Amino acid sequence: MSEACKSAQPLGLSTGPLPESVDDEEGQTGKCEAEQCLIILLHAYLNQASSLKSVADEIAKHWPNAAICCPELGASVLSLNDPNAIVCDLLSMVDECVDQANQADKPITSIIIVGHSMGGLIGRKLYVAACGETPDAPFEEIYHQAGEVNAQGLLAARTWAPLVKRIVLLAGMNRGWQISHHLSLVHAVGWRLGTVAGYATKLMTGRWPLIFKLRRGAEFITHLRIQWLQLRRLATEPDRLGNLPAGNALTVQLLGSRDDVVSPEDNVDLVAGYDFVYLDVPHSGHADVIRLQDPHYGRGRAKVLMQALGLPADALRSLAATPADDQFLTSNDTIKNVVFVIHGIRDQGFWTHKIARRVKHLAGDSACEWATETSSYGYFPMLPFLLPWYRRSKVEWLMDQYTEALARYPKARFSYVGHSNGTYLVAKALELYPCCRFTNVVFAGSVVRVGYDWTNLLGANPPRVTKVLNFIATSDWVVAFFPKFFQFLRLQDLGSAGHDGFRTSAHSGSFFQVRYVKGGHAAAITEDEWDSIAKFVLTGEVDTQRLPNAVHRKNAFIDLLGRMPPLVWGGIGLVMYLIWEGIELLIHTSVIDPETRGLVTGLALSSYLLTLWLVVTRL
Repeated sequence: MSEACKSAQPLGLSTGPLPESVDDEEGQTGKCEAEQCLIILLHAYLNQASSLKSVADEIAKHWPNAAICCPELGASVLSLNDPNAIVCDLLSMVDECVDQANQADKPITSIIIVGHSMGGLIGRKLYVAACGETPDAPFEEIYHQAGEVNAQGLLAARTWAPLVKRIVLLAGMNRGWQISHHLSLVHAVGWRLGTVAGYATKLMTGRWPLIFKLRRGAEFITHLRIQWLQLRRLATEPDRLGNLPAGNALTVQLLGSRDDVVSPEDNVDLVAGYDFVYLDVPHSGHADVIRLQDPHYGRGRAKVLMQALGLPADALRSLAATPADDQFLTSNDTIKNVVFVIHGIRDQGFWTHKIARRVKHLAGDSACEWATETSSYGYFPMLPFLLPWYRRSKVEWLMDQYTEALARYPKARFSYVGHSNGTYLVAKALELYPCCRFTNVVFAGSVVRVGYDWTNLLGANPPRVTKVLNFIATSDWVVAFFPKFFQFLRLQDLGSAGHDGFRTSAHSGSFFQVRYVKGGHAAAITEDEWDSIAKFVLTGEVDTQRLPNAVHRKNAFIDLLGRMPPLVWGGIGLVMYLIWEGIELLIHTSVIDPETRGLVTGLALSSYLLTLWLVVTRL
């Protein structure tokens, strides 16, 4: 047996049949589904394998012949581990356990994965990776480094994947975590301080702490949700011989009655968890749901756990808790196309609804097959936009919306219209999330760097993006002076594609640029351009020479200043300095006695700095 299994103890592989059923005075708790049963226990963040000792002891008491593996996941508060690397190690561990059991002529015939909090996410990803890659939800690169590829060029399923009969989640954080009003005061303060420490760690090491990779919308979470959705859909489609592929293991989630760490909408994920069986655990929170030795409530928790592990599916569903109606997300197979219309900075996004309506209007008879997504991430002032971690949080927001749309419209192709920061969101998403795909993409007032790699996205097989239309404005001083400043200094990942255009070798039949549309930062989203945008979304075609307000030259003054954006920033700094000098001169030439002058100067400086702060954080 592997070292991971040995270290977990508390038992080795079974040597005889498991009992057919287990009864006690509280009623039947069920049975293991096969004679040679391997149970994998995965602990929570900040915990160790020993935290699941009471769980392991309870299972061993009922199923004395089961093999129980409880590996250390390396999830300390300072951990910089990659959750995908943890999953790869677990895959190797299970491979070894199964091989050793086969060599001992005692093959494993049933596997159950049990995960607490973070361990539930790791356990589900372990199952997804074991079941093999699906065409519409490719795996991250780390899995390709050690896995075997099948005839379709996809990572093949593990031989033991069909043996996974059940996955049990204890206080799962299925959508990741976020700071919300559901947190207790102590936890809210702790998470806030932890967030600051996480940003500092990223700044110093260039790597995110493990817990940040489990945040709502983060790559690991989004990939897992999308891969899980695709896996479950394919698991219902039999092959030519009528056999169902791996991927239909029963998933049971135990919900603490007073979880004050993970909010209900993050705990119950009815996007990827629509087919879970949910069981309430009385008198339990996020941490103590695994404390089965508690003298007051441990017995009730143990009973629910053993029911989740052993009762037949039908019996479990008769006991299941039904989530609130507003948590359900219904699927609509009639929608064939979805268009995201996402606004930029210093913008509430009211125009997005109008472009969305124009798309449906021009769709004509097929309008019923179109859906629009115009959600807003809120008002985004200039200073937060210039901070990479704030922009990253909006990318995670977008991918959370993307995943929900994928669940709501399973047969739809997605297109995208973005303005300003909305262009950055989708460009970054395409970089970070291999599962992210769009058909027709429109950029207006783009703040993406000019060297963005469209060629690989357009040339992928299948294409990650089918066609792109980028509007370049004549007088977009916002892009020319601010994002271009960071591109000029080669800092961050902002750029001036809305002012200079993209430099790309992408084929002209799939990549279009409008040089130029007359106006400033919002030139391409004015009402005159709505029809052109809508038609491109619908057809992927555009005549860049015959668009409203199309001209052939940029504003010479903006273009000149845009060639040296540091000069503009220096000019802004000089103006700010001169304004303060003017204020000081006014104070010193006014009729104020010397003793009062110092106080007035201090108040004036405070007011001046406060005004500047409000300008960059509110406007």
